[in-house]
Order: sequence, then C-alpha cells, then structure tokens
Amino acid sequence: MLEYCQTKYTLVSLLRQENAVDICVIKVPDQIKYAENFIVVSGVSPRHLRAMALYAIKVYKFLKKDEDPNVKIEGKDTEDWMCIDFGNMVVHFMLPETRDVYELEKLWTLRRYDEQLRRIPAEKLPEDFIYDADVTK
Repeated sequence: MLEYCQTKYTLVSLLRQENAVDICVIKVPDQIKYAENFIVVSGVSPRHLRAMALYAIKVYKFLKKDEDPNVKIEGKDTEDWMCIDFGNMVVHFMLPETRDVYELEKLWTLRRYDEQLRRIPAEKLPEDFIYDADVTK
C-alpha cells in the first residue's frame, strides 16, 4: 500500500493546488476497517469537481505500486458528487450545496459524541420536581 502519511499529505497538497474548497480530513474510527480517512472537499462547479477527481486519480496511478489497490469511482455520471476510494482513503468531491445536504463531516465527527451520550444513564426527575402547567386543578 502506498505509504499512508505520504499519500494523505500528497493528496491534501494536490487538492490545495487544484483550488479545492473546505478540505476536511476525518480519521475514521479504528473499528471501521475499509478506510483510515475520509476526505471531504468542495469544488466550485461540476467541471472543477471532475478535474480535481481525475487529477487525483492520475497522481495516484503514477505513485501506485503493484500491491496497492485499484481506484474505485462512484458518481461518475453525476454533476454534484464524486467519490473515489483509494484503498486506505475515501475522498468525496461535492458541490457546496450537496455537501450541505449530506453533512458527511457531522456524520463522522459527531458519532463519537453520540456514543458518549448513549453511555450516560437515563435519569428521571422526581415526580414532585415536575412543574404541573395545568393550573385549573
């Protein structure tokens, strides 16, 4: 597999060079085995998204070793989103309005907080503590 850190930093550098907007790198929890990082990035137009994605694939193929996985692409026929699976990294290229709809950053970053909240035992207020809004009694 391509050297993990080298690939991640190379990809982020490449995205910056291609004028990507709002690059977000998310470390995936260790129990998720299919990727180590998700990268979510916006482009200013469908053409910009496609150009960034195709350039990232071109650079990956140039750096790829025989044992590295082949690239998988989703959303080739869409205009607002493309996803490229590089093996240890998955990159979502999205238009800003599409990114706002799916909120992938929140899905992956707030998950830890949701898990922490779930571990907190439920508490009930004592009956005499609950304010009775019905004043007609």
